[in-house]
Amino acid sequence: MGAARELSPEEKTAILTLAKAGLSLRAIAEATNRSRSTCQRVVQLPAKSKCPSRRGSPKKIDEKLQRRITRSVSTGKMGAAKVKDKLQLTCSLSTVQRAIRSVDWIKYKK
Repeated sequence: MGAARELSPEEKTAILTLAKAGLSLRAIAEATNRSRSTCQRVVQLPAKSKCPSRRGSPKKIDEKLQRRITRSVSTGKMGAAKVKDKLQLTCSLSTVQRAIRSVDWIKYKK
């Protein structure tokens, strides 16, 4: 079996519209040139047909923690190591440095 191409949002909308109009799955499949099982899956699980969730491990620094790091560093008196100690972060020092570098308006001074 070959890999099937993914349904576009327009196709999903068309299938759901035809289903709400009262057409049978077989009639919907013929009208959209898709298999009956594909149409059945779209009709039965419309909410789950969205994009899959983010894969991989969770982020070490979430948005709230990113703001706290940025706020601590923006005064200019603390570096990454001091911020890590002050906020008692469990992530590595390089992760804190990466979070600081990602803020474009903070400039590093020696």
